[in-house]
Amino acid sequence: MIVILLTVALATNGFLQTSPSPVKNEQEQSKKVAKPPNATPRGTEPTPLVTAPVRQPTPNPQASDAKEKVGTWPPWTDIFWPTWVLVVVTAIAVVAALKTLGAINAQVVEMRETGVQTDKLIAENIEQSKSLTRSVTEAGRSATAMEFVAKEIAVSSKAAIASVSPINQQMRAYLCVVIGTAIYQERPKNMKFQAVPSIVNAGLTPAHKVSFRASAAILPVPLPEDFTFPLPAVSNGTSVIGPRQNITISPVVEDFCDDPEVEGIKHAAQGKALYTWGIFTYEDIFGNPQYTKFCQIYTWLQDGKTTWGYYADRHNDAT
Repeated sequence: MIVILLTVALATNGFLQTSPSPVKNEQEQSKKVAKPPNATPRGTEPTPLVTAPVRQPTPNPQASDAKEKVGTWPPWTDIFWPTWVLVVVTAIAVVAALKTLGAINAQVVEMRETGVQTDKLIAENIEQSKSLTRSVTEAGRSATAMEFVAKEIAVSSKAAIASVSPINQQMRAYLCVVIGTAIYQERPKNMKFQAVPSIVNAGLTPAHKVSFRASAAILPVPLPEDFTFPLPAVSNGTSVIGPRQNITISPVVEDFCDDPEVEGIKHAAQGKALYTWGIFTYEDIFGNPQYTKFCQIYTWLQDGKTTWGYYADRHNDAT
């Protein structure tokens, strides 16, 4: 492109500096000289023509040089200096334009490469998204399966517990308070009314950490509705009662009663009788805490020596 611009600039400068051709001027002057005189008017004698010698044009060396110069390339020294300036400026502009085109082309190439990388990243992201979607779907399926398995395990556990529970109930210890004997008051012997119930382990395994709190008192028959069955603050005993074994306790009435009332209390004839109540706590072989509450009434038969007892209508409960 630089060569084309230089050629155009030089050609323009050469043609601008070329002067008009002198040969052409000589030819025009010759035509004017050779023009014939005016014709003789009709009806007169023709005047004899005197032929003047035709003057041959003198060869003009400058015209010949100019003729030779027409259509030829001017020498470098005849190029006008602003033309050289124009050529140089044009060349600089062309170089700058080429550099700009090169930078633009590099940017275009870089943008294409960036577009290719972006397309790859987009494709990878799409693939990762699809993979993540598949993973989430599989995780959902696994969660559903695990939930189903958990439900089945829960059902199996409940079934196992239900099947084991009867065994536990059968194998555990059961403490029962059986009506035993009693001692009536004999002041000369310093003996107060006293109940002696019997505690029996009716289960198939030992009862551990057995302790009790019990009381005895002479109370009305029947018991008042507001009676609260008070008990000692401190528990007694930490023994073990084996299966089918029993122990006895002997809670004593706190005070002596009037001697004339003793017979009436023994037969519950005067509206009073000997009561004993309390609670037993223990653990079975499975480590479960258990308890047994009791409340009993003691009387004597007519012989005055044989004890006869029965359970009160309240405070008899067990686990």
